[in-house]
Amino acid sequence: MPLLIRLACKNARRSTLLASASLLALSAQAIAAPAFAQDTAEASAEPPARIAASDIVVTASPLAKAPEDLATPVERLSRDDILSGNNASLGELLQHEPGISASSFARGASRPVIRGLDNFRVRIQENGLGLNGASALSEDHGVPIDPLSAERIEVIRGPAVLRYGSEAIGGAVNILNNRIPKALPEKTVTGEASGRLSSVDDGHQESLLLDGGAGNIAVHADAFNRNTQDYDTPQGEQRFTETESNGQAVGASYIADWGYFGASVSKFDSEYGIPAPENPASPITIEMEQIKYAAESEIDNLTGWGETLRLSGSYSDYTHDEVSGGAIGSRFDNEETELRAELLHPKVGPFEGAIGLQWYDRDLSAAGEGGELIAPSNTRRTAFFIFEETPLTSNLTLELGGRIEETEVDGTALDTATDTEFAASRDFTTLSGSAGLVAKLDGGFVLGGTVQAVERAPDALELFSKGPHEATETFEIGDPNLGEERAYSAEISLRKTDGPFRFETAAYYTDYDDFIFKRLTGETCDDDFASCTPLGAGSELDQVLFSQEDARFTGLELSAEWDAFTLGHGILGFDGQADYVRAKLDTGGNVPRIPPMRYGAGVYYKTDAIFTRLGFLRAEEQDDLGAGETETAGYTLLNADARYNLDLPDSALQLNLALEGRNLLDDDVRNHVSFKKNDVLQPGRDVRLVATLKF
Repeated sequence: MPLLIRLACKNARRSTLLASASLLALSAQAIAAPAFAQDTAEASAEPPARIAASDIVVTASPLAKAPEDLATPVERLSRDDILSGNNASLGELLQHEPGISASSFARGASRPVIRGLDNFRVRIQENGLGLNGASALSEDHGVPIDPLSAERIEVIRGPAVLRYGSEAIGGAVNILNNRIPKALPEKTVTGEASGRLSSVDDGHQESLLLDGGAGNIAVHADAFNRNTQDYDTPQGEQRFTETESNGQAVGASYIADWGYFGASVSKFDSEYGIPAPENPASPITIEMEQIKYAAESEIDNLTGWGETLRLSGSYSDYTHDEVSGGAIGSRFDNEETELRAELLHPKVGPFEGAIGLQWYDRDLSAAGEGGELIAPSNTRRTAFFIFEETPLTSNLTLELGGRIEETEVDGTALDTATDTEFAASRDFTTLSGSAGLVAKLDGGFVLGGTVQAVERAPDALELFSKGPHEATETFEIGDPNLGEERAYSAEISLRKTDGPFRFETAAYYTDYDDFIFKRLTGETCDDDFASCTPLGAGSELDQVLFSQEDARFTGLELSAEWDAFTLGHGILGFDGQADYVRAKLDTGGNVPRIPPMRYGAGVYYKTDAIFTRLGFLRAEEQDDLGAGETETAGYTLLNADARYNLDLPDSALQLNLALEGRNLLDDDVRNHVSFKKNDVLQPGRDVRLVATLKF
C-alpha cells in the first residue's frame, strides 16, 4: 500500500486530466442514444446497410476469415489489452507476446522484433497501408503512431503477408482503427475516454475516441496525450528516458449499399530522450513529427469481373530532429506515398481470392550529420500480388500467395577503397510465393502448415549508408553491391481456439541466402571514414558494416489457457507461454541480437465483471553471441492484474477500472535485442491505475 499511496500523492496534480476525460464523456452521452450497446445485445432481423459486425475476423486474409480458418496463428490484441499494456510504444506493447520482442532503444523508440527479425523485415502498417516514417532506418527512430490510436492490433505471418510487401518477410504488424469508418455506427454517438497513471515514471496518459454519424455519413475523431519522466530501475533512475507525445486524427466516410468512400488526416508529435549518451553533459533528444493523409474506398456487389474492389492510398510527411545542446545535429525528412488496389474475384474453378497492385514511392533526405550518413535517396516499388484459396475436402483448405515486385533505389554510395562518394542506382526484380494448408480436425483442433520462398531487395540505408549516426553511436557503412535476400521457410502449427482448453503452438525453420545484417567490425571511427581505425585514430563510434551471409533460423512458440474450475460465479484458470529462436550464420557464429528463450505461466480468475491474474515471465540468459556482443543475464518478471467492469445504473455508461503491477520483484532487466542493453536497464517495479469510460 505505501507504493500506491506514493503514486496517488505524486500524481494528484494530474487528477484533473482524468476528470476532464470523464466530463467530456458525460457530455457526449447526453447526445448519444439512450441505451448502451452491449456486445451481447440482440441483432435486429434487418440491420441497416454496412452496420459494424461483432464477429471476430482478421485481416491476414482478404476474405475476412476467422482466426481458426488461417494456415498460421495470428496474434491479436484487443482495445482492453492496448489500454492496460505497456503502451508507451508499439514495441513495449507487443514485446511479451509469444515470438515478439522489442528493440528497446529508448522509451519513445521501441520497434517490434518478430522471431529475431527487425527493421526492413517487419512491416508496420495502419489499416493495411504502410505506416511510413523512418523507424526501420535506425533503432533510435520512433514508430510514428501511438498504440492508443488502435482499436486492435494484429501480428500477421504466413501466405497472406505477401499482399503487403517483401519488407514483411518476417511478419507484419497491422494497427487497426476506425479513422476511415467502414460502417454506419449503431448509435448516433459512441465513444471512449481513458486515463492512466504509472508509478515507475510518474507518467500519465489520456485518450479519447469518438464515432458517430447521421444518414449516410459516418465520422470519427481520436486524440491522445502522454507524458512520462525518467523511469526508475532497481539500480536507480535511468536518465534521459523521458517522453512527451500527442496525436490527433479525424476522418469521415460516405456509406451506401454499394460500399463506402472515406478519408482521414492524422498528426503525430513525439519528443523523447536517448538514454546513456556518449556525452551526458550534452544528451540527445529526438523531436519527431508526422502528418498523414489517407483515403479508402470499397465497392461491393460487382458483376461479372469481380465481387469487391478495394482502393486505398496514403501520403505522409515525416521529420525527425536529433537535438543536442539546443542545436539540431541531424535532421531526417521522409516523404512516402503508397497506393493499393485489391480485387476480390468470384470463384474461378475451385479458387476464390484476391489479386492486387501496389505502388510505393519514398524520398528520404537528411541534413547535418544525418546528411553524412545518408544522402538523399529515392525508392520506387511496383508490385502485383495474388492470394487464392480452395477447399480440397470438407475439412482441408489450400492457401496460395504470390508476389512479383520491381524496386529501383537511387542514392549516393561510398567507395571504401578510395574514400570517395559516387551516384548509384540499383534495380531489383523479386519473386515470392507461399502455400499453406488448413485442416480442421475433430474436437475443434486446427492443424496448419505453410511453406514460403520470399525475396527482398536491400533498402537504401543498407546500400548507401556512409557516415556517423550519433544517436546510436555507430559509424554505418552500406554496401552498394548487395544483392537480393532470399528466405525459404516452413512452419507447422496446431491450435484450438474454443472450449475450456485453448492453445496455439507453432514451429518454424527459415533458410536465408545472402541474409543482410549489421556487423560490428571491432573498429572505431570519429565523424568521417578517414578517422576509422586501424589506419585512423577514431575512438567515438563503433563501426558497423552492412554484410551478407547465409543464415538459418529455427524457432518454437506456444501459448495456452485452461478454464480449469468453476469457483463461485466465476472461473479459475491457468495459462502459459514459451518461445525460442536460434539463428546461426552458415560461415560460423551467430546472428547478433537474437532474443533468449522465454517461458511463463499464470493463474487467473474471471467473471462477467472481474478479471484477476498473477503470473511470471522468465527470460533465460543469452550466451549465443554474435560478433562484438556480450552475454546478457536472465530475468524474471512477476506481473499482477485486477480489472473491474461496471455498467453504471440508469445510464448509457460503462466504467472499466484496472490496477496493474509490472516487474513486481523489481528485477534487473536487460534486453539482449537492444543496442543499449549494456548501459540501459529496463523499467523496474511499476504500478498502474487505468480508468476507461465507454458511452
